[in-house]
Amino acid sequence: MIIALSEASVRCGPKAANLGRLLRAGFAVPDGFVITDPGAPGLARELAPALLALGGGPFAVRSSAPGEDGQAASFAGQLHTTLHAADPVQVATAVRRCAVSADSPHAAAYAARTGHVASMPRVIVQIMVDPEAAGVAFTRHPVTGADQVVIEATAGLGDRLVDGAVTPQRWILDRRETTGPQGDGVLTPKQAHDLAGLAQRVEDLFGGPQDIEWALADGSIWVLQARPITTTPRSAPPAAPSGRLLVSGTAASPGTATGPVRVITSPDDFDRFTPGAVLVCRTTSPAWTPLLARAAAVVTETGGMLAHAAIVAREFSIPAVLAAPNATTLLTPGQAVTVDGARGTVTAAHEKEPR
Repeated sequence: MIIALSEASVRCGPKAANLGRLLRAGFAVPDGFVITDPGAPGLARELAPALLALGGGPFAVRSSAPGEDGQAASFAGQLHTTLHAADPVQVATAVRRCAVSADSPHAAAYAARTGHVASMPRVIVQIMVDPEAAGVAFTRHPVTGADQVVIEATAGLGDRLVDGAVTPQRWILDRRETTGPQGDGVLTPKQAHDLAGLAQRVEDLFGGPQDIEWALADGSIWVLQARPITTTPRSAPPAAPSGRLLVSGTAASPGTATGPVRVITSPDDFDRFTPGAVLVCRTTSPAWTPLLARAAAVVTETGGMLAHAAIVAREFSIPAVLAAPNATTLLTPGQAVTVDGARGTVTAAHEKEPR
């Protein structure tokens, strides 16, 4: 069954229901529809007229699973998304791939760690937006819990930002001041303030702190997703570091943990990872969730505090430091380190900072 996104309700899954509510409230959301039975036979034939009505394509295909985008569990990045599907056959293939992704090993590892399950997704098909910039906005600081809007942005599509494959530019805005990148930014100060205002209006609509994916195209801010922020830490100063500083980066998930370094360069190395170790890698993807579920902490060379890996680390209550340059070469395999996810530091364990 195909339902217009503007009419989506809770029976269409949380993500679609939220987008439908945003559309009805007047927010700019890419047009689309929801498939409530993605396993139905003859899907490509049924899709053809619905896609034609949207204007031809290309299309984005995303999940809207019961259990996803909830108050306590986001399933951030765990279910499959396809961008730039061009025709009914490609869209039908993407819909089926999305539908079975709830049973993937990484989604299962996420469910086992959090105790939350995402069942067979409804699937959203939307017109692709071709943005000048895209990213994520949180209406609370995800590490300190402060009442600030945090925006991370990158040029073009936002998929590499949410996947942690790039280190984004960041703006932090509150009632008193705005901090952002020096020099030319992906966003102008006005665009950053406009985004912050939009994020606050989305929070007002849903009545709680929000995690919002957005895209800037043709002078408009498009809302691609809005869901509750699943973790809201209390604002508190991090503890003073006690060991020799080895690397530093973006504070992405609060807390401290000590363990041996395990440098993992690809899924081929997963068998070498031991529970309780500190996962050190260039970046992560959803396939790395089983490692995050067993790690004492995670350190990456790229990424931002609003990337999927950072969200999952916070939900797993493990410290995370992202965008730590050269971490895979500066940290020695087997070395005991302490990761401080509130300060964004990795220090040598049992080794005092020199005076």
